[in-house]
Amino acid sequence: MVKFLKNFFDTYFFKEEQYAALVLLLIALVLIYFIGSLITPFFIALLIAYLLNGAMAFFGSKGASKRTSLFLAFIIFTAFYVSMFLLLPLITSQIGSLINELPAIANYVEKLAQNLLKAYPEIFSQSQVDGLAGSITSFFPTIAEQILIQMNAGFSAMMNALIYIILIPFFVFFFLKDKNEMIEYATYFLPKNSQLLSTLWSDLNIQLFGYIRGKALEMIIVGFITSLVFAFIGVNYSILLGIMVGLSVLVPLFGAIIVTIPVVAIGLFQYGLESTFFIFLASYLIIQTLDGNFLFPLLLGREVNLHPVLIILAILIFGGIWGFWGLLLAVPIATFIRAILRAWPKKELAS
Repeated sequence: MVKFLKNFFDTYFFKEEQYAALVLLLIALVLIYFIGSLITPFFIALLIAYLLNGAMAFFGSKGASKRTSLFLAFIIFTAFYVSMFLLLPLITSQIGSLINELPAIANYVEKLAQNLLKAYPEIFSQSQVDGLAGSITSFFPTIAEQILIQMNAGFSAMMNALIYIILIPFFVFFFLKDKNEMIEYATYFLPKNSQLLSTLWSDLNIQLFGYIRGKALEMIIVGFITSLVFAFIGVNYSILLGIMVGLSVLVPLFGAIIVTIPVVAIGLFQYGLESTFFIFLASYLIIQTLDGNFLFPLLLGREVNLHPVLIILAILIFGGIWGFWGLLLAVPIATFIRAILRAWPKKELAS
């Protein structure tokens, strides 16, 4: 055992910067674990500034000065930020109404399923009908209510915490304006010769920025189009459903499956098995098909080349640890871990 540990440290920890990188990662994990909730505005602003920095680089490549690029990027952020807070009261109102209506929706879907199954007794037995009804009654309201409650808690917290309104734009502006100074502060105690950290950041920046940028655009486009189409059809909770469908793209593989259950249930409750329901269902399936086959490959391509097995494993692990937010952050965290493993130097020991 001692020999194994010695070989392990000789193989993976033979430079000063490797220990510095390890200490930096441990400090970050400790800070997130103990005071993560206190510095949430800081992390949100950092993520927004990270995305807007790409917009600044784009404007700069078109010949705009740094000041002009900063102004244009901050205008984009301000427009999005103001529109989000204007929509918050409507969103929270729709979430509250939907939570109150969940028992009625579940009861309606249960009765509809029972009628359909009883119409084909040669295929389904009575015990299967009762078992399915019990599953719908217990499973659907529970999972839907938990998702809605967490969404409502997040939206309500953002609406009630006025400090977010002030601090996030403040942080975003200075993260964009004084990016180089901020990087100097963050790297002050790091070794001067930090090739490992430079390689790690370069790889992570390419992989993670591509993923975050692509997913952010995909989420906004899918959510907006879904809300617009559902509102045109006249679906109840069209804005809320659009947000849920938009958020579902952040959870690979499982997101579309999970969000389809409440979407179809709400459509059934509102329209029954009439022609309008099938128009609603067809429009939703077309949006999902266009997203999966055209929008996703166009925006992300092979930016995050993770094997599906690794994606599922990350979702199971981090979803089990952090619940709803773990599902959303599973792929970025897995990308971060893979970037570390790929960039970490390995010393070949003599036999």
